[in-house]
Amino acid sequence: MPRAQIAIIEEPQPRWLSFLNREQDVAVEVPADFADTAFPNGRLAPNLARRGITMFRYARADVSQTYFNMEDPLVGGYTPQKVALRRAIALAVDIDREIRTVRRGQAIPAQSAIGPEVWGYDPAFKSEMSRFDRARAMALLDLYGWVDRDGDGWRDQPDGRPLVLQYATSPDQQSRQLAELWQKNMNAIGLRIEFTAAKWPEQLKAARAGKLMMWGVGWNAAQPDADTFLSLGYGPSKGQSNLARFDLPAFNAIYERQRVLPDGPERLALIDEAKKLLIAYMPYKEHVHRIYTDLTEPWVVGYHRNIFVREFWKYVDIDRAALARAANERGSE
Repeated sequence: MPRAQIAIIEEPQPRWLSFLNREQDVAVEVPADFADTAFPNGRLAPNLARRGITMFRYARADVSQTYFNMEDPLVGGYTPQKVALRRAIALAVDIDREIRTVRRGQAIPAQSAIGPEVWGYDPAFKSEMSRFDRARAMALLDLYGWVDRDGDGWRDQPDGRPLVLQYATSPDQQSRQLAELWQKNMNAIGLRIEFTAAKWPEQLKAARAGKLMMWGVGWNAAQPDADTFLSLGYGPSKGQSNLARFDLPAFNAIYERQRVLPDGPERLALIDEAKKLLIAYMPYKEHVHRIYTDLTEPWVVGYHRNIFVREFWKYVDIDRAALARAANERGSE
């Protein structure tokens, strides 16, 4: 009886080599490190095309973000001073460079928490969420008292205590690259940042308990509706989808109103208000919406990625005759 065998390979290079060596029939979400090799300029590489490989490229209904723990004594809080700190940090993040150097062009800048491919996403909406402006970031910090008070070259808290950002990360290659970019971005505006690496499940457990100051994480929609993204800011969802522990009565009221309305202009207007509040208070720095590319061998039949269905493999089959022909051709080489 046909069955699907799923190999979990954490590091990108072994994942990619496993597919190249025909140890896997499908390369799901080709690692960004190999985008230029597998599909330069968005086109399937000639050597893969000659093998009969098929490329499937699709936008994900997701957002890649960094959250600030709103209950943390340093980066949390709703006062203008704390909002200024978070917004300054966000302005200092070079999203274009992240897309070019870490994600290899496999993403688009996020303007809000709401990801593509869902009802309520507006591709024409623009905001400061994707803006990179070090001068404005430093001006905000200066204005609200986040300045170097002891002359050591690093900014301190307004009361003179040291200011050290703590960022949770993971030991995989892409996380290390993102951490290096965060280090450069924060150094450039005089903010010290330290990183604590741990496996993703450990970080998630700590995040849900409110123990992390900052963490970079992705959020995928399970259904084609903006509500799944707005729940990231809903107060009663703290410790679940709302890892930032954001709890603003005005936002909560808007969220509850929009979720009971039918799709239409009234609901869309509320969604617009909600995402603007998330931008204004900045409990999340939204980075990008990712673009993924899958590759399949020529004997894979019926492959199609519905981005809202996780177990897509149950709809896929193998053309055993085509597989046998390919094996014979390799044997005769």
